[in-house]
Amino acid sequence: MSTTRHGENRPDRAPDQAAGRSQGGADGGPERVAGDAGQGHAAPARAGARGARALLVPRWSPTHVVGALLCVALGFAVVAQVSQTQDDVLTGMRQDDLVRLLDDLNQRNAELTDEQEGLRQDLAELRSSTSSRQAAQEAAEEQARVQGVLAGTLPVRGPGVVLTIRDPEDGVRAQHLVTILEEMRNAGVEAVELSGQRLTASSWILDGEDGIVVDGVALEQPWTWTAIGDPDVVSVALGIPGGALATVRAAGATVVLREVEEVEITAVRTLDEPEFAEPAAPTG
Repeated sequence: MSTTRHGENRPDRAPDQAAGRSQGGADGGPERVAGDAGQGHAAPARAGARGARALLVPRWSPTHVVGALLCVALGFAVVAQVSQTQDDVLTGMRQDDLVRLLDDLNQRNAELTDEQEGLRQDLAELRSSTSSRQAAQEAAEEQARVQGVLAGTLPVRGPGVVLTIRDPEDGVRAQHLVTILEEMRNAGVEAVELSGQRLTASSWILDGEDGIVVDGVALEQPWTWTAIGDPDVVSVALGIPGGALATVRAAGATVVLREVEEVEITAVRTLDEPEFAEPAAPTG
């Protein structure tokens, strides 16, 4: 019985299982098919990676080792041959050729020595020329500074005196101020300013209708002198009995003279272009 049931059931299950595999598309079959397909693509990729790693890993075979040893031996032989050839060239030369070669080397050495000496001389001349130009430039700058101070084109400062004159009786004339200026110059002042006007060798002082006129500018009282020089010498020169300040006081004016350690003159002059005078060539 059991054999018969078994024999009877087997044919019934077989079609179902066959149908299940044939219907796999609907009962889970696609998952198994996709899994099989993924495994099918991954296997070639892993094989390719193993192949690439195999190519990157150096594998030394006996043939490779022998080839490398031959290359090293060949290089050593070439170097030895070149060295031997050079020695052979010199060894094979005649004595006259060796003497001529030695002469050529000595001549070339002498030429290089002369060239080196010439370059040293050029370098020394360049350094000397640079020093000369620098010294000339410094001298020119110093000369321009001195000329600027004397010509009144530069602001200056230094020790000196400040003199203030008040003339309530209007008794002071231009001549009194000219006398003061001369006394200051005789005392060695290097820069003078009168009420904002820089006085130089070409300055002039006149009596105008509205008072004292200096270089074309009318000055109002009080007149203030600022002079740079030795304060003691200037004070003594101006205070001499019967001198410049004495005449101003005699005209009814009052004067105040102060010695200061440092005064500043900011007024400058603009020089006019000479119309007649030209620089002359130095004599001697």
